[in-house]
Amino acid sequence: MGVTVNKLLLIGTLGLVLGGCSEMTDEEDSFEKITDETWVETVELDEEIEERSIVADEITTTFYPEVNRLRNLTEEDLEWYDIIMTRLNAIDDFSGDRETVYEIAKEYGEDPEELWSDWLEIVSAKWYGDMGNYAILSENSHKLTTEILEKNIVGENIESLGGGSTFDDEKLTTYAHQEISVDGETYRISYIIEHRDDFKIAEITEFKVNGQKIDL
Repeated sequence: MGVTVNKLLLIGTLGLVLGGCSEMTDEEDSFEKITDETWVETVELDEEIEERSIVADEITTTFYPEVNRLRNLTEEDLEWYDIIMTRLNAIDDFSGDRETVYEIAKEYGEDPEELWSDWLEIVSAKWYGDMGNYAILSENSHKLTTEILEKNIVGENIESLGGGSTFDDEKLTTYAHQEISVDGETYRISYIIEHRDDFKIAEITEFKVNGQKIDL
């Protein structure tokens, strides 16, 4: 009788163990299914995030910036250039061009504001004159940069964080890069501009976001 009870207990115990194993197997299968489904869902979400773009559906590539006709420099203009530039190069405290030009104007009996206005034109003609009679000066260059962002970047809150550019005076091409914030996320954009018709036409030939080239 004792043997029979022991056998029954053993059979019962094996049943519990096997039942437990079966339950564990079911739980493991269920866990694997949940894990697989979660992984698939995560991949799909990641793909959705990658598909999101700050770039407009249609890229605007042609712009018509404001240009400035450069001053035809006279002998007197070149003399003023030498006088003022020599003084500015000797200043170490970076007090500013305007104050220095005002001081020189008083020394020479000239109207300070008039000399300052002439100086801006003289400097522009001196620096940009090798490229022709027209140029996009700093203020209009900033307007062009702003327009490029407004036309081609989408978001609720777009802010320029800084950037720079280099100009190839032989190819009349600008290579620009900017760091921008779009709805709190930071991106780096870069683009190439080819200038035509005395700088009156600016054509974007390449546009990148975080190093990824965008189809134009």
